[in-house]
Amino acid sequence: MKLAVGNTPRVQGVVGHPDIILAQGLHPRVRAIVAHWATMGQQDRLPGRQHLDPRTIPRLLPNVWLVDVERSRALRFRYRLAGTRITRAFSEDPTGRHLDEVHQDFGSNGVARYLEEVVETGLASWRSGKPAFWELHDFTHIERVYLPLAADGETVDMILAFSIFLDRFGVEF
Repeated sequence: MKLAVGNTPRVQGVVGHPDIILAQGLHPRVRAIVAHWATMGQQDRLPGRQHLDPRTIPRLLPNVWLVDVERSRALRFRYRLAGTRITRAFSEDPTGRHLDEVHQDFGSNGVARYLEEVVETGLASWRSGKPAFWELHDFTHIERVYLPLAADGETVDMILAFSIFLDRFGVEF
């Protein structure tokens, strides 16, 4: 996807069922991961990690990141896996580390709240706009989606996340 030079995209976002997310003006690969997620698992139940077969989405894997949901006194999130574009964007691999360790302002920039909302509601969350916590090279725009996963079909225990990064010229990373 390429935006017109000089075009400053505004922040947009929505939380909801797949049909609500798919009704947005999504990047084609964001649309593909949401559509794929919507077909995973059983009807009227959330899909779990066991339903995600990476072999069915090879072109999407570089932008995928999986987040474990840890439930202790408070919710905590840990990078379980980060695709190659995610690790390149960070200039390091965050796999195995907690988001609040990797991102110093994690609790105050809204990202924690977005993730908590996905866990609490079991609904997908899509956002497009300026990166909230990604101190990423020359990236000025991000489009991301958080998709809940639940091994038991109900209790969110992981989030399938997908991010697209664009530079100031609208060129995808």
